Amino acid sequence: MPPSSNRPDPAAKTTQRSGIGPNSGSSGNRPERALEANSKSPKAHSAKAPPPQSLLSERRTVPEAYNVQRSGNGPERALEANIKSPKAHSATAPPSLEPTQRAEDRSREASACTSTPPTVDSPGAFPDRRVTVKSHPPGKTGYFVLEGTNAFAASYYFNYLMFLLQQDHGFSNLNNLTLGAAHGFLYVGASWFAGRFGQRHGYFTSLRIGFGGMGAGVALGWLFPGTAGQIAALLVWTLAMCFTWPMLEALASEREPSDRLPHRIGLYNVIWAATAGLAYFLGGTLFQHLGKTSLYWLPLLIHTLQWISLGWLERRHARNTSIETPSSPSAHTADAGLKREARVTQVFQKLAWMGNPFAYMAMNTIIAVVPSIAEHAGLGMEEAGRLMSAWFIVRTLTFAVLWAWHGWHYRVGWFLGSFLLLILGFIAVMTTHQIWVLILAQIAFGWGTGLIYYSSLFYAMNGSDTHGEHGGIHEAFIGIGIGSGPAISALSLWLSGAAMAPAVAVGMTLVGGWTWCWRVSRGTQPTPAQR
Repeated sequence: MPPSSNRPDPAAKTTQRSGIGPNSGSSGNRPERALEANSKSPKAHSAKAPPPQSLLSERRTVPEAYNVQRSGNGPERALEANIKSPKAHSATAPPSLEPTQRAEDRSREASACTSTPPTVDSPGAFPDRRVTVKSHPPGKTGYFVLEGTNAFAASYYFNYLMFLLQQDHGFSNLNNLTLGAAHGFLYVGASWFAGRFGQRHGYFTSLRIGFGGMGAGVALGWLFPGTAGQIAALLVWTLAMCFTWPMLEALASEREPSDRLPHRIGLYNVIWAATAGLAYFLGGTLFQHLGKTSLYWLPLLIHTLQWISLGWLERRHARNTSIETPSSPSAHTADAGLKREARVTQVFQKLAWMGNPFAYMAMNTIIAVVPSIAEHAGLGMEEAGRLMSAWFIVRTLTFAVLWAWHGWHYRVGWFLGSFLLLILGFIAVMTTHQIWVLILAQIAFGWGTGLIYYSSLFYAMNGSDTHGEHGGIHEAFIGIGIGSGPAISALSLWLSGAAMAPAVAVGMTLVGGWTWCWRVSRGTQPTPAQR
């Protein structure tokens, strides 16, 4: 949901003009001013006369206390007169209101119940509250810029490294898959550790390690162009990257009330998916026109600029953390009208964490064999980059749809249906070399990966106060898929020697994963006592 505007609440303005409410500038016809006069008068303290019973009988709710318009003959006027006059304490309570006046009071009270009370978005509503009133959390544009540039640099370096290894170092599908498996399994433990490290030692400390290490990794590959140098560079780069993504996810979602969290996560997903897709689409062109060394110096330039910008962003973050961001009235009700048990919420979080590794299992298997797919389809690097970026583009569009439409939240049918599309798309991409089939298969594959990833990040962050640690867990589950997909493919290819072995082995694993998720999803059904 987009942040609300900064315009004051119209109902609050009406209340203030009427002279009613805690910020009212009315004269002495308020019980608060009367009580102040009572506290200042020694005689009033000695009398200790209780308030008139007629006033105590007029019970009002909180909204009414701000919106009820008082007449000059009401019990408040009587209370003021009672306090201002020392002799009034010995007098009896004022006479009961006339029936006509009581009817008017009831009418005003009934209309007040339908009025909107002042909120923290009304600057004059709560003058005694020391809060910098904002309708949205402090700006996070800098974090989203870091995220987008990080996705571009990572996508260009990792995806086109597979082409470089095939062309210059003679890597086969088995070699690429084996290296991809090592990259993924390193990512699991490093992400888990990095998330906990950033939560304890600070997000920006972790980001400095990450951006600095990623720059060092690509510089290592540039300085040592041999096969051993390329492998070492990838492993250093992988280890350092684990210190960036959990922290960027945490900064994008921290201090967000639950009704605005889907909006922030949606924006986060659209930005990284769009920039990663752009890098894949343009990567072949950049590689051929700027030269193979652009695989190193372009990411190195990006990571250097990122590292330099952290000082300013950290100072800005420190200033913003001193600002208390008011929650909107609908906080903790991100899905209006849906009352879910904690059991159901936990089941969906488990489903998302289960589904995401399977999605990355399929994605990284495809990424590792794209050079082979392009070769069999008769495509050069530039044409292959543009064609095989189709699922990146569809994933970005999927993120945009899910960002604007929340009907998929906690709907198991959407999750399982998207998982099926992912399986069908994966098998088609791995087994065909016809251009039109590849495009159609990538459409299904892009939608499936988009919804599964979006679900995983949303359910991981929703309701969490330790975003850095949860971001690390989210990335660790991604690493399981990044490593296991290429590992299963490499093992099947090594054992059988058949070109279709990776498609069959990973496809069967995905079907097993879907069945597992379906069995777990039965926990979202109402219990017999609730039916």
